[in-house]
Amino acid sequence: MISPAQIAELAELYCDFHEALDPFSPEAVAAENAFFEKLGSLHSAHAPDLSFSEFRRYAVRQCKLYLRNN
Repeated sequence: MISPAQIAELAELYCDFHEALDPFSPEAVAAENAFFEKLGSLHSAHAPDLSFSEFRRYAVRQCKLYLRNN
């Protein structure tokens, strides 16, 4: 569904905001916004027939697997 390069990019953004010591820091907020913007564009390009919440669940799972393996 999503290419490995796109998963890697999403995973980096996910990690930047999910693992931030201060979740309200400007960097963490910017990473979260970039993650959801990228996720929205991937959803409309690759899986418009799925609900966004299902696609988000899939993408977050792929990000966690990527981060665990790398």
